[in-house]
Order: sequence, then C-alpha cells, then structure tokens
Amino acid sequence: MRLNYAIEMFLQHCQLERNLSKLTIKAYGKDLDQFIDRSSKHHSCVQDIHKEFLREFIKYLSSKYKPRSIKRKIATLKSFFTFLEREDIINTTPFRKIHLKLNRSKDLPKTIRKSSLNRIIKYAYLEKNKYLSESRGYREATRDIAVIELLFSTGIRVSELCNITFNEIDLTNNVLKIHGKGKKERIIPLCEKKSLAILKEYAHLYEEYLPYSASFFLNRDCLPLSDQSVRRIINKYCTIAGVTEHITPHMFRHSIATMLLENGVDIRNIQTLL
Repeated sequence: MRLNYAIEMFLQHCQLERNLSKLTIKAYGKDLDQFIDRSSKHHSCVQDIHKEFLREFIKYLSSKYKPRSIKRKIATLKSFFTFLEREDIINTTPFRKIHLKLNRSKDLPKTIRKSSLNRIIKYAYLEKNKYLSESRGYREATRDIAVIELLFSTGIRVSELCNITFNEIDLTNNVLKIHGKGKKERIIPLCEKKSLAILKEYAHLYEEYLPYSASFFLNRDCLPLSDQSVRRIINKYCTIAGVTEHITPHMFRHSIATMLLENGVDIRNIQTLL
C-alpha cells in the first residue's frame, strides 16, 4: 500500500473511530507529511519502511528539533505503524525492535512577567476608551479585553477559548463549561470581577449575533474567532503597551498556574482547574 494512502486511512481512523480533536489530527497530518517528504522513491510503500530508515529519520529529527518535539513526532509515527499492523496492512511495526532513549530534560514553562501582564491589560483598557461606545472599534476592543481577561482568569487553552459556545458561558451563575482534551468536560467558576464585567459588556455588544453563532467569541465579520486571531490580539496589545517579550496565549495558562501555586493553592486544585 502506498504511504500517502495509508496515512489518509490512519487520519480517517483518528477522526471517525478515535474521535480525536481537529487540532490533534492536524498535528498528526503535519508530522506524517514530514515523514513522507523524507521518504525517497524507494520507500513510497509502507511495506518498504524498515527500522534502518526509521533510525535515519530519527537522526534527522534529532538534528532539527528539541527532545519534546522529537518525542511527539515519534509518538505519531508509532501510532501510525501500530494502526497498520492492527489492520494487517503490515506484518509487524518497524518500531518493535527500536529502543529509544531521548534526553528527558525540559525547560520550565515560560510565564509572563507580572509587570508585562499589568501593562497589557492597562493599555488594552486605554485603547478601548479611545473609541465612541457605539463604534466598531469600541466593540472589537471590548472583545479583545474579554479574550485576554478570560485567558488569564481561567487558564484555558486558546483552542478551548475559540470553541466556547453561547450556551457554555453562563454569565448569570458565573460559570464556564469547557470541553478539553480527550473530550473531557470541566466547569470553571468565573470569579474575577473585572473579567466578569467585560464579558457581560461583550455579550451585550454582540447580543444580536451570539444566539445564532457557533462560537461565543467572534471576529469583525461575526464569524468564530480563530486561534491565530487570538495570537494577533495579544501581539497587538504587546506592541501598544511596549512589551517586548514574546508572549503566546499558552503563557497565560502557565502564568495563572504559577501564581496560584505561589499563593498556596493546592496543586491538585490547580490541576482540576486546568
């Protein structure tokens, strides 16, 4: 069987039978596309892939990526070949007799400096106040602040934020329902007053669109906000606030976890929240 066709089968299996998220399937696809690119014409069929070639591919990964990325890419390949073996497309996975020992050391999660976080939020509110309350600029600035406030006050992932629906955020009882990795559901209390206030203002400004939308957070065309849009929002206010450090949405998650831990919150409670 040709390698590209086998990969299509595997990704379809991940979607229909394993019910994996779109982001996970997309990541699997990228890893396997890279594997195809490194395969020569002599390895266009899955039956031609042997452990010597896998060793060469792992050597290539080791020259390009950090251990964490290498482990993820190898895990994707292992899952792919295990699927092929289980489906009797190949007799045995070529990983069966390969023993890997990667460096397990990893950097501490990057967090946002408190001074930088304060500046971002401060300048976001200042930017909002430049606009008339009935203008589109005011509405979009309110949305931007709601996104930043919610990322920080809850520690949710950017994918989780973009997938929140109108019915999953209860601004009367102040709770948020999240469907996380592995379709796990968790309820997060919305306790921070400024965060609640801006979320309620956002909901009021977009009230004519939200009941009919697939997402709670909308872009300027009133379509669901993408994770790339969230990154652009953060970069925009970093620039406005004069914050030079590179900040990603996931760093908000690391920051709230670190701050809660420093303030004596039990690590199990933090784990449940996140």
